[in-house]
Amino acid sequence: MKDYKRILAACDLSEYTDVVLAAAVGLAASTGAELFLVNVINQRDLDSMGAALEKIAQDYDNFPVSIAQYRVDLEAERLQSLQDVFKKTGGPGSKCNFVIKVGIPFQQILETIAEHQIDLVVMGTKGRTNLSGVLLGSTAEKLFRRCPVPLLSVRIGEHKGR
Repeated sequence: MKDYKRILAACDLSEYTDVVLAAAVGLAASTGAELFLVNVINQRDLDSMGAALEKIAQDYDNFPVSIAQYRVDLEAERLQSLQDVFKKTGGPGSKCNFVIKVGIPFQQILETIAEHQIDLVVMGTKGRTNLSGVLLGSTAEKLFRRCPVPLLSVRIGEHKGR
């Protein structure tokens, strides 16, 4: 079995994040691997918010919120959420790196794999939308097809027939 030195957990901060993170923390603890928790702010969401803020700003003089400030605040909020879920999942004691990216989620995860020389990716099969590639394809599906390292899929939900 390969010696995993760096494990990436893709955390979208949905209701399933705890399960994915528990698996990643357990693997990191048992192998002594360095853990990377990655969250990607979808560029599409920022673009939508930017358009909304622009419209609102047209109606109000000196509107106090800009898309740049919104992004900074959102990145800080996501980082704090990752740190909180890590603490809750029993991660303290493990070496952990928190990474917040902006862009297309599967592309940003692939970039992070390359940047940090990740050996294993842990992610759930469900995420924020709870859809499995119904419209444009899920992040998990795209990563399953393109991931250059082993990818551990954490099944979310009840196991029937046991």
